[in-house]
Amino acid sequence: MRIGFAKVAVTPPIGIMLEGYGDRLESSRCIYDDLYVKCISFEFSSGRYLSVVSADLIGVPYSVYLDVKDSVKKLGVVEVLLGATHSHASPAPVTDDLYRDYFVRSVVGCIKASINSVKDVSRVVVGKSSLPQLVYNRRKPLGGVIDPEVIALDLDIVCIVNFTAHPVILGPDNLCISSDYPGAVERFLRYLLGKEAVYLNGCCGNINPYTFSTDLSKPYDRRGGKYYEVERYGKVIALEALKSLELGEKIDLSRCAIDYRTALVELKLRKEIVEFIEKIDIDKLADELRKHGIEQDILKLRVAKMLINEIKGLRTLPTPIAVLKICDSIAMVFLPAEVFVEHQLYIKSRSPFKYTIVSCYFNSYWMYIPTIEAFSEGGYEVEVPISIIEPGEGEKLREKMIELLAKLS
Repeated sequence: MRIGFAKVAVTPPIGIMLEGYGDRLESSRCIYDDLYVKCISFEFSSGRYLSVVSADLIGVPYSVYLDVKDSVKKLGVVEVLLGATHSHASPAPVTDDLYRDYFVRSVVGCIKASINSVKDVSRVVVGKSSLPQLVYNRRKPLGGVIDPEVIALDLDIVCIVNFTAHPVILGPDNLCISSDYPGAVERFLRYLLGKEAVYLNGCCGNINPYTFSTDLSKPYDRRGGKYYEVERYGKVIALEALKSLELGEKIDLSRCAIDYRTALVELKLRKEIVEFIEKIDIDKLADELRKHGIEQDILKLRVAKMLINEIKGLRTLPTPIAVLKICDSIAMVFLPAEVFVEHQLYIKSRSPFKYTIVSCYFNSYWMYIPTIEAFSEGGYEVEVPISIIEPGEGEKLREKMIELLAKLS
């Protein structure tokens, strides 16, 4: 096995809008910590590469993924998986045209640098643990489904950590640019292990972090989150990951031969979103809301405007998914958008691999992918335009992922 790693800062200028909260109406005023793009490139035979890229942003729209994919053609035969940690104290690449261009060029540079640094891996260690006290299901705070599993993977030159929780410790009252707790996890592991670390978020569409400022009677309210909570949360996950590796399984490198499968799934658009987009004049409506002092729906309008630019008359959404086999017992799954945790648990329960790392927010950001049951229950995550796919499409997506896993086992 041969891999390379590189990272580059993509911190935007102060003053950019931070995404993720409808009631945060002011632009950023400060920087708590820098945002990074982290690139792990795996070398295949015949000079082919697969680059797994994680950015400290709220999400990566499909059009940005296509821009990066097109730009890396000059580097040779390189497949790209481009994802985000989903920090709500960060922008989206499409928030600002200048930042979008800077971000794309930074990602391409990071991929190139990681390919240039490829070298032999001398060891692979994997371990898993559990932190149920750190998460709750925000739709059903008492007794709702969660996935508290921590999976840590040491690939010699870089460590990967997989956990499932919305990076919303910093709420709408925070105006500082930050990677939230994923950046803290990486910082502490870098200190503890003496090597770089990459945090990959799971399917946290309905999962929030439980911290000192959490009030379960108001499960969606993230106001009041403090920076010390970010550091504490990141430290706990990092320490648990370290424990998992110290007690983990050392993999015989003769059992490690990387392989890769991908598929393009066409998700059906909800009829309501098509009608919504066709009827609404976003800019006009936003102006009217501001004139009347009604700005709580501005987030939905920003989301709708982004979707109009992304969808452009489509009736189905092109959705790339992928599976990367590391060793006989280890696979990494890459899903798009904000997937509900039930889909993740379904995939893990049917995976033929002993360790299955499920990573979300990759290659497209088609908003929430709930379960069929969630659509019948109602709530924020299934409202238009926060949810734009037909009920049942999430179940279709996970079945396709099971097929890919089976082909690599």
